[in-house]
Amino acid sequence: MLQCRPDRIARVTLDRPPANALDRAFFDELSALLARLEADDRVEAVVMTGTGRFFSAGLDLFAVFADDGAAFDAFTCAFDAGFGALFAFPKPLVAAVNGHAIAGGAVLAACADVRLVADSDVKMGLTEVLVGVPFPRRIFEILRFACGGPAFQELLYHGRTYGPAAACARRLAEEDVDPAGLLARAHAAAEELASRPRAAFRATKRMLRADALARIEAVPPGADPVWDVWRAPATRAAVAAYRERTLGAKG
Repeated sequence: MLQCRPDRIARVTLDRPPANALDRAFFDELSALLARLEADDRVEAVVMTGTGRFFSAGLDLFAVFADDGAAFDAFTCAFDAGFGALFAFPKPLVAAVNGHAIAGGAVLAACADVRLVADSDVKMGLTEVLVGVPFPRRIFEILRFACGGPAFQELLYHGRTYGPAAACARRLAEEDVDPAGLLARAHAAAEELASRPRAAFRATKRMLRADALARIEAVPPGADPVWDVWRAPATRAAVAAYRERTLGAKG
């Protein structure tokens, strides 16, 4: 699901065809991989990208909502731990958004220090409100840090998707790049940040994110009250209706 090419600038590739959707196994794998990359002194920075037409389409909602009870509890813990670890990762992290980044896929990019998007037919957006699921605390804090500004309410309330230029204007990304040069540009951005003295970079990153991290770390993984809303029958019915509107219409 996650490919990692270890190097001074490590490359992590989401590889779960067809849409690189995220499930509990992904978040468990992500947390373990980030711990290894943080502990490996040879790794100075990380570039994260996707495969095919997608960076990531976000959560595999239908697999997630097939779980109940202890299985869903395990998902909430894995989700919170994975996103929390990615946002707090102390080394430079660059997102090379090669394809569509929707909902949780856009949140993955938002965790990065630098967010580059291919200037093509890529779409980025936060569509959770259309599905019927509220943002967990970790996700809201990550998005407020990365995307906060005049367009933030628009992003969350309307669930729209945007092409590269409009996504950059709304702080979903920072720079649109020729697709052929995306990985090279991402590598150069990672090299630039990795050239800073390591202790100074880590301390600066931690200070920049301190307020968001304090709010995130105040609630242990899986203990966010919003997960009770996700468990509620009305939310599960909304997800089922979304599935019928999208996949059912294609059947």
